[in-house]
Amino acid sequence: MGESTNGLPAGACYNGLFRDEGRLGARHDFSADKPVCAAVWAPVSQEPRKTGAQPCSGTVITIETRIHDPALFQQLEQFGALFCRLERLLFKALYVQGEKLVDAKRRFIAEHRITARHFNSVHKQLESKVESGIEIRKSQLATLSRQIEKVSRAILRKKSPFVVHQKKRRLQRLESRKSRIERQLERPIPSICFGSRAMFQKQFHLKENDYSCHGDWRKAWHAKRDSSFFLLGSSDESCGNQSCRHGPEGVYLRLPDALGGATITIPLRFPYREADLLAALSTKKQRLTRGPRKGTVVERGSAISYRFLRRGEHWYLQAMFEVAKAPITTNRQRGCLGVDLNPWGLAVARIDPSGNPADSFDLPWQVKGRNKNQIKAAIGDKVRDAVLYAKSRGIPIAIEKLDFTAKKAEDRGAGINRMLSAFAYSAFAHIIRGRCAREGVELIERSATFTSVIGRGKFAQGYGLSVHRAAACVIARRALNFGEQLRTRSARTTLALPARNRARHVWHNWSLWAKARQPRRTRLTKAKASPGSKPANVRRTSSDPPPPNAPRRAGGAMPRIDAALAVSGATPEVNGRNRCSGGLDRQLSSATNLDC
Repeated sequence: MGESTNGLPAGACYNGLFRDEGRLGARHDFSADKPVCAAVWAPVSQEPRKTGAQPCSGTVITIETRIHDPALFQQLEQFGALFCRLERLLFKALYVQGEKLVDAKRRFIAEHRITARHFNSVHKQLESKVESGIEIRKSQLATLSRQIEKVSRAILRKKSPFVVHQKKRRLQRLESRKSRIERQLERPIPSICFGSRAMFQKQFHLKENDYSCHGDWRKAWHAKRDSSFFLLGSSDESCGNQSCRHGPEGVYLRLPDALGGATITIPLRFPYREADLLAALSTKKQRLTRGPRKGTVVERGSAISYRFLRRGEHWYLQAMFEVAKAPITTNRQRGCLGVDLNPWGLAVARIDPSGNPADSFDLPWQVKGRNKNQIKAAIGDKVRDAVLYAKSRGIPIAIEKLDFTAKKAEDRGAGINRMLSAFAYSAFAHIIRGRCAREGVELIERSATFTSVIGRGKFAQGYGLSVHRAAACVIARRALNFGEQLRTRSARTTLALPARNRARHVWHNWSLWAKARQPRRTRLTKAKASPGSKPANVRRTSSDPPPPNAPRRAGGAMPRIDAALAVSGATPEVNGRNRCSGGLDRQLSSATNLDC
């Protein structure tokens, strides 16, 4: 008899399956379920649950493969139909009838002839759907509140009676929708539709959805409701899961007694990261921190959960398990790599240990006209290139924390709305965190406040960088705690702040500088003319101020910057620096020495 992939005899895991576990799971440690449950099913707003063993510092990943044997599809459909039916019955028992979970578990095991592990899997899947629906409604409620506030401001600002009337109609619809969602959240019985509401509504429009009769829709409806089932894993069970186990020939699925109780072999292979799955199957020593056996060292593997799902005419298998993070091999003393995320791609800039830009490049991608999976694949390729570049240099990566929830809720025009819709920052953050953990690269997250403004003022002109690359440079400097003072090179002035203003944050002056750079809008009393019809000495090709050393035109409009800085207490002085060094400006007096 050969050895299995986890070091145990092959027959110990796969021959005489499940003889050592009782029907009610007498030897099962339920505290071992919690790592996978918390990582896979917990909502975003909740913290991970405490476990009985030492907390693992790894990340949960999901790998997927396709089941190629059509002879197994009928058994998988029966398994899915049983589990989905039990899920609906459990929803009725817990939320409609108010039955206790312990009593429902005992009754379901006896009536439906399933194991305790099967019941736990059904319950976790139901719990995840209910919590997901609650979180979605809370997000919708926040979006509606922002939209109502925006429409209310527009009503006060508009003067046309027709426009005000239309805005009031929209305001009434938004308030009605908000009150309906609030009533749904207050109900003791969660609002959930097994099989999706979109599929349920198709029965009222059969011809538009290519259904010849109601029977065809009903068949598709049942297929949609029974298209997946989940099997919860546990670290105290052999091979990480009692109901489904990975072996040398594929996956061994245990059917419940209601379907015969046999164990079927599903030949398959994971084409991606199967080596990580085999490593998770190996046992490791862990010290228990809770329970009657607190302090005992036990050998356990990783909990591996499986999900079977049907797409079209084929079945797929997903495996979810925890992967240990690679040790950090980068060093902040060598510099940092800043990454600025944009809808068109990544702007990357590397700084040296002194904080000066050393290298920069762009990693563009195409998102227009692509679906969600294609966009994630494109983002993953560019993230891989950036992480491998940082790993080869031995430096960490710095990214900015962004939240586009409020921006996506507003109407900013067709072009900007399309850009924000495809701007998958959450996918980027998830991908780069996983890739850095896999490659052993330290990831530093910093605030995105004024990164583009500071990059434009401090690095764009002096180093010939684009605004996005300059922003990436600011992100990298901020990760290494370099200064961000508004200096002479940025504002063409030496800032001698009085004592009353020196306690202000450095972003205050950058805010004034950014406002001063905005073009002034004046109300025209005459008809607009093309720029070419104006005299050459009156034209203004750009709203940006000229470079620091550019000669001023007669009657130029630059004193506005000096006036804005004077409001903050700064004393404008002329300075003709050409480059930005990492140290102090020797030409400045000791009273005006500020970090670059």
